[in-house]
Amino acid sequence: MSGQRKPKQFGGTSLPLESIFHEEYEIKSLKHGNTGYVLYKYPNKMYNWEDCWTSDLESAKTGVEKFLQSQKKKKITSK
Repeated sequence: MSGQRKPKQFGGTSLPLESIFHEEYEIKSLKHGNTGYVLYKYPNKMYNWEDCWTSDLESAKTGVEKFLQSQKKKKITSK
């Protein structure tokens, strides 16, 4: 063996950023350690309203609006 190779370590740690409030819903954001992208956490209808991450703030806001509309519909139908 010619020598020990060290594994490459990419990027750093992700940094939480200040949350954004849209229609009284908190959209969490962070700066990704490897890519440096700013990511936003929002509820996604395709995944049964589980939180997902996106790099597009407008997509996150749209997801929040759809989530809040579905919650309003549930309240109306349950009464």
